[in-house]
Amino acid sequence: MKSSQSFYFVILIICLSIGGLISTDIFLPALTPMSNFYKTTAHGMQTSISIFLFGISFAQLFYGPLSDSLGRKRVLLIGISVWLLSTAAILFTSTIHELLILRLFQGIGACAGITISRAIISDIFDRNQAGKFYLTIFPFVGMSPAIAPVIGGFLNDYWGWKSCFIFLMAFVSLTLLLCCFILNETHPKEKRKRFSVSCLLTNTYKVISDSNFLYFAAIPCFAYATYFAYIVESPFILTNLGLKASNIGYTFFTLSLTYVAGNITAKRILKKLDTERTISLGYIIFLIGGGTFALQMCISPNPIITSILSISILTFGNGFLLPLGTAQAIASRPDLSGTASGVMGFLQLGSAAISSLLIGIISGHQAEKTAIMIFLLSAFGFLIYSLGIYKKTKRKTFQGNTL
Repeated sequence: MKSSQSFYFVILIICLSIGGLISTDIFLPALTPMSNFYKTTAHGMQTSISIFLFGISFAQLFYGPLSDSLGRKRVLLIGISVWLLSTAAILFTSTIHELLILRLFQGIGACAGITISRAIISDIFDRNQAGKFYLTIFPFVGMSPAIAPVIGGFLNDYWGWKSCFIFLMAFVSLTLLLCCFILNETHPKEKRKRFSVSCLLTNTYKVISDSNFLYFAAIPCFAYATYFAYIVESPFILTNLGLKASNIGYTFFTLSLTYVAGNITAKRILKKLDTERTISLGYIIFLIGGGTFALQMCISPNPIITSILSISILTFGNGFLLPLGTAQAIASRPDLSGTASGVMGFLQLGSAAISSLLIGIISGHQAEKTAIMIFLLSAFGFLIYSLGIYKKTKRKTFQGNTL
């Protein structure tokens, strides 16, 4: 690729990667006016986030194999078109049920970009290059959850909540144009596999029964589940703690900046340590953030500030876990990169969907209970990762003794 083509290619991959996150939380500052418009509860509006994530997670099981069979670009164009049409249709809804149905289709459409962009990266780069490329684009992925609510808050304050979806339509349209004119097919016909339900089930089983794949896929799963538990509860937690609703979007800047800092730090550490040790360091930081968040919620005299600071520690750890875990999981099955991308995305965003759906029900939007649940999620993820490290070390020791 020429330099100009490379630049636009990176922009396209960024748009495909962040589109789902922007679609998820651009309207977070508008949850209250939207709940009034649709005559529903706070949990009803949270469901619109969860159902979007479920749409993304389940669709990934199909986009990967379809792109393995039909090629990346064709399937990607279809998915983006569904994303654009469902976003436009939301402007004409009048009931919460209509919104939820369209949010499901919106998730299914946005899913194409998330899944197939990872397969495209796997087509073009080898394992080490993919990890470095992820660390290049993930800062933008990390910034999108912060920028989107700020934009959404501004749009909602001046033009109402529907303007959030008009902005999203413009973003999706730009992504569609870039895909049409910039992207070349990266999966040639001679490498394609015939699509069938039996083939889908067989390849999915091959990926999901691979212990190495599951081990690395669990890393972004727990990172996403923990982060989205905070994302969907933060409007209620911070409002109850005394922060104005119009200022909530700005709190995500700190989280995104620390996430980007985590990306940059991980990239530098990789020059000195191997991937596994770098992930271990990220997980320790991640656990410290979850534990500090729970502790400060019980004892801090100013929980608004300490909540943001402690969650920022967690997102700094996420800057290690998400890109490296994603790259390692997909690279563990290079023969089925599309399917591996889909299965990993299903597990990752499925975890986020379940977390975002249950956090409000279990916590009752109480700050202390939410903080404890976030700590338990981070601790459980760290425990699973540590057990995997222990088993790998034990296996290597056993093999060394038998030689």
